[in-house]
Amino acid sequence: MRKKKLWLIRTLAAALILSAAVPVCPSLAAEDSEYTETYDDTGEDTAEDSGEETEYIPESYYWTVESNEISGWPGGPQIEAEAAVVMDADTGAFLYSKNMDRKEYPASITKIMTALVAIESGKLDSKIRFSENAVYNLEEGSSHVGIQVGEVLSMRRALYGLMLESANDVANGIAETVGGSISGFADLMNAKAAELGCVNTHFTNPHGLQNEEHYTCARDMALITQAALKHPTFQKIAGTTNYTCPKTNKVDEERYWYNHNQMIQKDAEYYYEGCFGGKTGFTSDALNTLVSYAKKDGRTLICVELHVNGKDKAYSESHAMLDYAFENFQNVTVPANESTVTRSQLIGMDNLGELSALRTETMDETLVSGPSEVTVTIPKTAEASAVERKGDGSGGLIYSYNGWQVGNTSLSYNSFSFDVPTPSTVPVNYTEIIEETEPGVKGMVQMAVRKTTAFGKTAGKAIGEFFRTLPEKFTWLKDKILWLIDWINEHDIMAAVVGLILLLILIPILGIAWARNSKAQKIRKQRKKEREERIRIEKSIDSKPVSEIEAELRAEIEKDRLERQQAVEEAREMHVEEEPVSQEEDQK
Repeated sequence: MRKKKLWLIRTLAAALILSAAVPVCPSLAAEDSEYTETYDDTGEDTAEDSGEETEYIPESYYWTVESNEISGWPGGPQIEAEAAVVMDADTGAFLYSKNMDRKEYPASITKIMTALVAIESGKLDSKIRFSENAVYNLEEGSSHVGIQVGEVLSMRRALYGLMLESANDVANGIAETVGGSISGFADLMNAKAAELGCVNTHFTNPHGLQNEEHYTCARDMALITQAALKHPTFQKIAGTTNYTCPKTNKVDEERYWYNHNQMIQKDAEYYYEGCFGGKTGFTSDALNTLVSYAKKDGRTLICVELHVNGKDKAYSESHAMLDYAFENFQNVTVPANESTVTRSQLIGMDNLGELSALRTETMDETLVSGPSEVTVTIPKTAEASAVERKGDGSGGLIYSYNGWQVGNTSLSYNSFSFDVPTPSTVPVNYTEIIEETEPGVKGMVQMAVRKTTAFGKTAGKAIGEFFRTLPEKFTWLKDKILWLIDWINEHDIMAAVVGLILLLILIPILGIAWARNSKAQKIRKQRKKEREERIRIEKSIDSKPVSEIEAELRAEIEKDRLERQQAVEEAREMHVEEEPVSQEEDQK
């Protein structure tokens, strides 16, 4: 009995020693995994290192990088991300491409499109009153900033919470304010994606929480980010490292929001010099996603990574791709070579002749117009002359290097139809050849002779054409007149002198005629006035009754009688005064 007890004690002691020395299976699994299973399903990576990393290379690492297949193109880094691109934001050229059109779940980088639509809605100063649906219609553990039901934030402040803290409650509030509802806002997002030329993108929500119908591709995310960077407001918000949200109607204390993107944090492990913004994302289905953009030497590059296993891997691979693109490529300008043919050139009216009378300003407009030069991105080892141009099928031009697009431009087209005016409505410019003349009276005589000669030639040609069309019965007259015209044309100076002499003879005659005409004009004017006065009196008489006319006549007769009587009396008085003087003169 005692031996059995001793054996049992020894067995228990051995078991305790073994249990302390060897970990249980779950602990082994946790150590073997690179990241724990901790995540918040919100599009934001919350996984943390769990100890030593095992050397595991996913199959996606060996997938083809399409840009490495281009002839003469610098080889890019091999990465684990399932899809990735680096795009030059100024030229639109994709410098690095791995499965650029592959559909992937975006997670929280969706919020770049959310911010873009919100900014372009023009409602930055509007107020968002958060509904119960906006606050609570989220998965458990979803990232948020503690928005309360009924809390009011301005759209501008809400965008800081969206981009820095990746707040899903804020995303819902923005969607309801701009789109009327979350689904309505998703429609706006999809419409904007189509406008930007996205090919494999469809959004169902503003935050990026998992949905099988919510997807995008690396190419499309680069286009969306390129459009967002055109707005200074987006650049400012997405590039802010920390922001203080003031008190609101529901929260009595300030809230401090920090940007989760390590590539813009100067004291962070993965800080990248020149990076001025971006967006991180994570869900268990999407894994890590990352959009970042940086500027160096006047060039702005956009880097997109989708479906990467680990945020550290996403950051390090983005560093490698950006370094590759900055170090191996350059932006150069090439002639646009767009057509400069005008309407007049196309139909042969650009030369002198009868058709030139139909030239108008619209005839000189080019049929195709565009920039004189275009900026493209090519390898530093390549020459600009290697860039080729072709139409894109929609009215623009694509510039390519060994078949890979390195730039593009749009063109505008004028209609070939135009209005043809009649020659009389087209202004014709004549150039007068001005000959030098001597000063003084001699120069004035020279000018008079020249003008008279020019007038004589013009008049002679016109008269000659007229008499050449006379009927046959006037042939004898026509011949003499034509002879005279020809003589004038051949002896222009003599004809001018004769013309001046005739003009001097005619001047006195014209003066006399002018004087007589003036006198006749005065007589005619006087007669006209008398005629008008007579007509006026007749009209006045016709408009008055007979009794009034008789009274006026009696008054006139009486007035005339009185005047005559007064004249007789004045004559008598003068005769009486003169009579005595006459008698005295007789006596003398």
